Amino acid sequence: MNRSLKQGAVSLVLAAVFLLATGGCATQMAARKRIEEKFSSASRVAVIPFENLSGKDKAAEKITDYFQTIMKGNERFETVEYGETYDLLRQFRVRSSMQITEAQVDTLASRLNLDFVLTGSVLEFEEYDNSYLGRVPQVSFNCRLIDCRSKKTVWVATNNGRGDRGEVAFGIGAIKSSEALARQMVEDAVRDLTALFE
Repeated sequence: MNRSLKQGAVSLVLAAVFLLATGGCATQMAARKRIEEKFSSASRVAVIPFENLSGKDKAAEKITDYFQTIMKGNERFETVEYGETYDLLRQFRVRSSMQITEAQVDTLASRLNLDFVLTGSVLEFEEYDNSYLGRVPQVSFNCRLIDCRSKKTVWVATNNGRGDRGEVAFGIGAIKSSEALARQMVEDAVRDLTALFE
């Protein structure tokens, strides 16, 4: 009996270790590079405000800010100050980042000495009730990197996250706020984006 209890306890511990080691990630990201060569580390990138299709007030501003903050100080490329980009967008009345024209990309590139423009849209940014975990965040966005010379999209990513996806057991590993989940998702996207540069 004592030996059987020990084996049961060992099995339980091994199962817990397995669950912790294989616990799901809170986000699911799909990214695709559309060209083969790496980009120069001397490249300048501007983040254009994301479109808000989520219906949640300020969701796009938060995602844009997370991208700007996380990309800033990256050693593989230079991120243009957001204020410079925003002022120029206002000056030239660029209203929609998702429908930015080639002429607008040219203007931004020449005025800010840009190589790439990052833009996208926020599709979901909400929290829903879960009887066990309480509030569970759900965030979804897509983004694309545009080459200012060719005007072509050279990288695209879609990221969908839910706060309970990373839960292992009893709420461990769950993310409880939309902001924390969104920031983790942006970190994942920037990590993938950074790999494009030498």
